[in-house]
Amino acid sequence: MKQFFKYFLASFLAGIAIWGIIILIISALTPDGPPPIRVKNNSILHIDMEKAIGELTYSKPEFNGESFTDAGKIGIRGITQALKYAAADEKIKGVYLDISILNSGMATSEEIRNSLLNFKKSGKFIVAYSEIYSKGAYYMASLADEIYLYPTGMLEWNGLGSERMFFKNTLAKLDVDMQIIRGSNNKFKSAVEPYFLEKMSESNRLQTERFVNSFWDHMVGNVSEQIGVSTDQLNLVADSMLLTNANNTVNEKFITALKYEDEVVDILKSKVGVEGDKKLNMISLEKYTKYVARKNKIKNLNKQNIAVVYATGEIRSGEGNFEMIGSETTAKLIRKARKNDSIKALVLRVNSPGGSALASDVIWREIQLTKKVKPVVVSMGDVAASGGYYIACAADRIFAQPNTITGSIGVFGMVPNMEGFFNNKLGVTFDRVQTNEHANIMSVSKALTDEEYSLIQKEVDNIYDDFITKVSEGRGISKKMVDSIGQGRVWTGLDAKDIKLVDEIGGLNDAIAYAAKLANIENPIVMDLPKVKKDPFAEFMEALADQNEDGEEEAKISLNSPQNNKIVTYLMNYVDELNHIANTKSDRIQARMPYAI
Repeated sequence: MKQFFKYFLASFLAGIAIWGIIILIISALTPDGPPPIRVKNNSILHIDMEKAIGELTYSKPEFNGESFTDAGKIGIRGITQALKYAAADEKIKGVYLDISILNSGMATSEEIRNSLLNFKKSGKFIVAYSEIYSKGAYYMASLADEIYLYPTGMLEWNGLGSERMFFKNTLAKLDVDMQIIRGSNNKFKSAVEPYFLEKMSESNRLQTERFVNSFWDHMVGNVSEQIGVSTDQLNLVADSMLLTNANNTVNEKFITALKYEDEVVDILKSKVGVEGDKKLNMISLEKYTKYVARKNKIKNLNKQNIAVVYATGEIRSGEGNFEMIGSETTAKLIRKARKNDSIKALVLRVNSPGGSALASDVIWREIQLTKKVKPVVVSMGDVAASGGYYIACAADRIFAQPNTITGSIGVFGMVPNMEGFFNNKLGVTFDRVQTNEHANIMSVSKALTDEEYSLIQKEVDNIYDDFITKVSEGRGISKKMVDSIGQGRVWTGLDAKDIKLVDEIGGLNDAIAYAAKLANIENPIVMDLPKVKKDPFAEFMEALADQNEDGEEEAKISLNSPQNNKIVTYLMNYVDELNHIANTKSDRIQARMPYAI
C-alpha cells in the first residue's frame, strides 16, 4: 500500500508540475492577455462570415484532425458595434464582403445588413465578391456599391421553401404509438404533427405559407430597393431560373460584372491607392471586433448602467450555457441585474424556440419582479417562440426583426407508448406492481388509459390558459384576443407587430437605446450577461492567431506545424484528464492507466 501511495503521489505531483508549466508558457507569451491588435492606415475591413454568428462572442478550441480551429462564435452586438466604429475610423476606408453562405439566422443577418447600410452612410465603399452566392449571401451583398461574381460562378435566386419530415409511418413500422396531447384548440401547434400525420395539416400549411411568403416579400423588396430592379422582375427571374448562367446575372442587373478574385483585388487596390505588387491592408471582421471591444473596454464596472441578459437556445430547468437556456442560470443573471444599483434598466435578448413550460415560468417570474423596480425591454433574435415568447411577454417593450419567428403561444406534451415495439420487435414484456392507480402514468411501456389521457389533457389546457393569461396581462390585450392569435400559431415579426405581440421593429441596439430612454440615460454603458470567461488555452490560441494576422510580429509557435499540433494535442489531452479527475467527486482514487495512448 505504501508503494501505491508513493507512485500515486509522484504521478499526481508530476501532473501538477506539467500543468504549471503550461500556465507559465501561456503567461510568458501573453502576460496581459493577447497582444494589442493594430489597425494599419488605409485598411479594408474584410467580412467573410465563415465563422458562425451567435449572441455572444466566445472561443471554443477544437481539433479537426490536422490542426486546431476555433469553433466558437462572434457575437451579434460585437459585430454591429464594430461596424459602427468602422464608419468613423479614419484607418478603415471601406468594406470587402467576401461571402458565399451565411452562418446565421435570418433575423441575425438582417441586423448585420442594417449595420452595413448605416456604415454605407459614411460615404465609404462596400465591395462584394463571391464564387457562389446563396440567397442569404446575395441578400447581404445586394447593398454593396459594386457586386462581383466569379466568371463561371453561381447565384441562387429561386424563392424560399419550407420542407418537413414526417415519422408517422416509421413509428407504425416500429409498433410505437406516440400519444399526443395538445391544448384543446391548439391546432397550429405543429411541432407534434410529424409524429401522427403524413403531411402538413391545413392549419400548419396556412401559417407556413404565410411566414415563408412574408420572408420572401421582405427580401425581394429590400433587394429591389438596392439594385434598382422591380419586385415583379425579381420574382420573374426566380420563377424562370434565369440566373443559372453567370452572364445572365449581369444582364439582369444582379451583378455589376464578372471578375476573377485577382481582378477584384486590383479594384480594391485602386480604391485605396495601393500601387503595383504592394499588399492591401486587410483586417478581418473577427479581429476588428476584438480591436473595438478592447478600445471600448470599461475599466470601472460601476459605470455600467444597462444589463443585457442573453437567453439563447432551448429552455430547460437547471443550469444553462451559451447555447441552452437553463432556468436557474438565467433567473440568477436577471436577479443579479435587478439587485445591482448601478444597473438602471435590463434588456433581455431572446433567441429561443421554447422548451419547458415550468422553466419558462421561472424566468418569467424574474422578469416580473425586475419590471417592478427598473425598465425591462426585450430584443428578439432569429426566433422567440412558445417558451421564448413566454419569457418575453411581460417586458415593458418588445423589439423584433421583420423576419423574427415569434408567437407560437401554445402547449403540447408527448408520451410514447412503446409496448408494441418491446413486445413485437424485441420480445420484451413488462409486468408491474403499484400502490396507487396512476403510479406509473408516464411509463413508456404501456398505453395511457382514457382517464390518464384526460388528466394530462386537463393539465395541458391549464398551462395554456395560464400562458394566454400572462400574455394578456403583459401585452395589455384581452385574453380572448390572445387566444385568437395564439393556438400555437407562428408569426413573423412584422405580423406580430400588427397583432400587438411586438411593439417595435428593430434590433438589439434599438432595444438598448429604448431601455436607456426609459431609464433617462444619455450614453448607455452595457454589461453583457453571462460574462464570457476564456480558459487559458483559448487565450493562448488567440494570442498566436493575433500575432500571425498582424503581419509585423511573427508568432513563436505555429499551430499549423505538424510537430506543434502533436505537442498541443498531448497537452490538451492531459488537461482533459486532469479536469476529468478533478470533477469526479466521488472517486478521487482512480484505477486507470497513467497516460492515454
